[in-house]
Amino acid sequence: MSSTGAAAARARKWPVRALLLFLALVVVIYSVVFFTGDKKAVPKLGIDLQGGTRVTLVPQGSDPTSSQLDQARQILENRVNGMGVSGAQVVIDGNTLVISVPGEDSAQARSLGQTSQLLFRPVTSGSVPDSDLFETLTDMADRWVEAGIITPEDANTKLSDATTNFAGTEGIDVPDEAPTVTATAPDEPANSIEETDRRNEMVDVLKTDRQSDDANTQNAAALLMTCDADDPLAGADDPAKPLVTCSADGYPMLLDEAPILQGDEDAENPRRLSGDMIDPDSNIFGGLDNQTNQMVVTFGFKQGASTPGSETWAALTEAYLGQQIAITLDSTVLSAPTIQSATPVGQSTQITGDFSEKEAQDLANNLKYGALPLSFTGENGEKGGTAETISASMGEASLKAGLIAGIIGLIIVTLYALAYYRGLGVIALASLITSAVLIYGGLVLLGRWIDYSLDLAGVAGLIIGIGTTADSFVVYFERIKDEIHKGSTFRSAAPRAWKRARTTIITGNVVSIVASLVLYFVAVGNVKGFAFTLGLTTVIDIVIAFLVTAPLVILVSRRDAFANPAVNGLHSAFRAADRRRTRDADAAVETATEMDTEPATETDTGTVTAPATGSAPVTGEEK
Repeated sequence: MSSTGAAAARARKWPVRALLLFLALVVVIYSVVFFTGDKKAVPKLGIDLQGGTRVTLVPQGSDPTSSQLDQARQILENRVNGMGVSGAQVVIDGNTLVISVPGEDSAQARSLGQTSQLLFRPVTSGSVPDSDLFETLTDMADRWVEAGIITPEDANTKLSDATTNFAGTEGIDVPDEAPTVTATAPDEPANSIEETDRRNEMVDVLKTDRQSDDANTQNAAALLMTCDADDPLAGADDPAKPLVTCSADGYPMLLDEAPILQGDEDAENPRRLSGDMIDPDSNIFGGLDNQTNQMVVTFGFKQGASTPGSETWAALTEAYLGQQIAITLDSTVLSAPTIQSATPVGQSTQITGDFSEKEAQDLANNLKYGALPLSFTGENGEKGGTAETISASMGEASLKAGLIAGIIGLIIVTLYALAYYRGLGVIALASLITSAVLIYGGLVLLGRWIDYSLDLAGVAGLIIGIGTTADSFVVYFERIKDEIHKGSTFRSAAPRAWKRARTTIITGNVVSIVASLVLYFVAVGNVKGFAFTLGLTTVIDIVIAFLVTAPLVILVSRRDAFANPAVNGLHSAFRAADRRRTRDADAAVETATEMDTEPATETDTGTVTAPATGSAPVTGEEK
């Protein structure tokens, strides 16, 4: 057989082979769906479709690095697994971390976001203020009011109380009348960007005032402290500087810097005793101690040349016998026990505090799986992150709305295809159905393999995908019409049109895929879900066009019953082709008639030019 004949044979067999390949692909996908994993053909839904809680964690201080964010994500995932939280997800969204937990219990999600920046700081009494205390206090009150840390009313109350309490104190110039602030409170932030800038400004002001070495500044900060609200500084304090914070009882107290690890020789940035030195393999326990009937957290430190946590703690407890050492979590004192005896190297440490059993268990779990490399709060400074709870009923309503929108879009496209293309519209409908079959199976498997959750934005991407699939078969069908206009039959037009249409289909879909990729990697939040499903449906559209739509059209074009224009929906194309042939025939007849009636002319040489009738010119002698 010649190469031309072999190519023709392959072309005849290609539609059947393509359909069989598609059938095999569907069988493989759904075999994996039903015979692996949980064996349920149910895609994983986001919390906006099934209900749940989303907690957003915003890093404090300078912009985090990608490695810090990734490390924090891994630690949070370990906490999720350790706490047995079912269906939770931790993802990096720009410079933030987002924890999604099914169900309406936001406390569980918030507990995952506790940053556990654990530090060990000796308690100190500080230095005695001098005569300029009230000048420092008044200036600080104005700064705090201007930064939005404290209201003008609360600041004036603090100044009045300080004036009363320090009246008659030697060495301090106490004014006769309580001073008042002159600064005004800032306007409410107009958007999230301004809110973030406000938070950063508050942290900068508090780090300067509450972590100063100056005695007047330390005492002024203690006088202005409010211990019955969330601390804006939470977790952003510098371990190398003293800290004015709140005790477990709700009173201001001054803490010294965290001690440097034993043997650390880095003069510029030495490591200090923190939660990083806790040994996750030690017997970490949080809960009720039956012997003391108190809530306790027990843990041990790492030891060795590279991680001398236990050695540092042993030296610290020996140096501070009879004194307090505060254990702080995110700048807040959990416990400040008085050291009764030194802790030998290698022994466990137990702390007590005014916390519930669940809080003790959560703290122990956080210590077990490691402290986060960053300090996080909510978008508005909330401890544990900003929680957004979506009820199950609202999620169900969103899912129904998305399904209804998809069904309406499918019906509209189907009605258009049937009205405009008739028999070819049935093939278009089959293409949409098979596309849906592939997409559904793909979503189920992606939920298992990469934890992809379909959210409301993803549903929007799927609906747009219906239009992408429709666009492909419209391009192909219009190419068939072009071939018929040229005089081809439906049987010969179908394969010729496919050769022309497939390049256009691939080009258009590649553009959509590139746009989806750019949108996915550049955008943040739910827009990623839209970009993901849009890209998925576009890829599947190419598969459907090559393995379903084109093979079916070519196969039916070989059937005599489908050659009827009233059946295949191409009657307008055939009528246009007939009109074109009629016009061409009329034009040819008119041209021939004009040539027959054109008079002969004699040239100067005697040659007679006759009308162009196809015969050669004759000479005068022949005439």
